[in-house]
Amino acid sequence: MIFRKILSAQPAQGEARAAFDAIAEVQAAATADDWYVTQPDHARISGELAAFLDPTQVPDISPAVARAIALHDLGWMACDGDFAAPQPPVELPSGGVVSFVNAQPESFLPAWIGSIQSAQSTGPLGGLLVSAHFKRLADYHLKYHRDTPAQRALVEQFRRREIERFQRLLPMAGLEPERVEALIAVLQFCDLASLYICANPAVPVEFPQRLAGAKVRMCMEEDRYKLTPPLLIRPLDFELPCVRFFAGTVQREHLRLRLE
Repeated sequence: MIFRKILSAQPAQGEARAAFDAIAEVQAAATADDWYVTQPDHARISGELAAFLDPTQVPDISPAVARAIALHDLGWMACDGDFAAPQPPVELPSGGVVSFVNAQPESFLPAWIGSIQSAQSTGPLGGLLVSAHFKRLADYHLKYHRDTPAQRALVEQFRRREIERFQRLLPMAGLEPERVEALIAVLQFCDLASLYICANPAVPVEFPQRLAGAKVRMCMEEDRYKLTPPLLIRPLDFELPCVRFFAGTVQREHLRLRLE
């Protein structure tokens, strides 16, 4: 789940921050009454964004690649559900809630594996990209999180399997390794951009990935999200499906948004 404190999109103010830091800050302050976007719905927005990237600036985004990006979190369906059938947030003894930021290996590893399998249904390249994405998230987790020895062993085992998958699928991907690396960066950019839209922090952000040779910034300005530099073939109009459980009742809202 990706939580947002305010339902309506907030205009960005202040200096640009690292995208993940701004997103994680919103998750840390979330409560069970907050609005959220399920991970499968967030992934679909990522895929819509990928399909609208200008091929003269960001090449190799085939329909199969965009579809794989749209499926890259489908494995979270068992935990999150989706807009039509959402699961309620899991509350922590501390008063917070479980989001994608603080989920434990027992939850996220099956979700990652299911997501990779879903993406691989689009072809070897799709499976390769999503596998590499989660392998890098595993690297980050091992570096920055304190797990039990049993949890760490599970993450390390996952990491080894995905390295083997990468080596197996790369010859079947149909692209040179450097072009595959560029597409992994595209997936991770689209993932973070969608997370930013879902989490709704009121600050402009900068992404760590370089697209079209430049760092990319994003903000909500004049009732639309803007990318700098502009990377889309045309403005993308989309709906963001938001859910919350309030007083035991499911509430749903579709936000109409534009990205350009």
